[in-house]
Amino acid sequence: MLKKKWQSPWLIGVNSAIRTAVVTSHQHHRHHLALERGLPFGGAYYWIPVPDGAWTVLVFPNAFYEGGEAGHVEIWEEVIRILTGLHHLKGNELIEQIGNCPYGLPRGRVVQMGSGNWGVAHGGDHPVGTDLESTVCEAFCLTEIQPRFFFDEHEQMLPGDQSLVESSLLSSSD
Repeated sequence: MLKKKWQSPWLIGVNSAIRTAVVTSHQHHRHHLALERGLPFGGAYYWIPVPDGAWTVLVFPNAFYEGGEAGHVEIWEEVIRILTGLHHLKGNELIEQIGNCPYGLPRGRVVQMGSGNWGVAHGGDHPVGTDLESTVCEAFCLTEIQPRFFFDEHEQMLPGDQSLVESSLLSSSD
């Protein structure tokens, strides 16, 4: 859950298109603030499909979340809202279809381990043709750090969630 100062409770009664735009803007702003520091940071990320068939990474820095951890389940609705805007979908249709599928897209987490070294947990299922290491390193200011990338079963997509997310995005774009 976002820390109170980053929450927007006034969005509850607001038109879904405006809500989507605000959520997308806030997510990009939080990522930009983390990058401005120029220091490595931890957090969760999702690979999301963009309409032209490519993939991009959404970054959720831990510093903006209660308890200092951006949990995939807690950020999932934000991911859906961003997908809704990117794919020019209407209303809450996508939230109703995939609202409980946080394991439906490739994802991972950047962590600072007990030794002080940085690591990137991933499910080994990032999109074909993407460069996991350089993309994540750039997105989390890890380029000079050379973090350890490691497979974590917990970060893998679940087939049922993946299938529902894919079919919902395809049917919504028709």
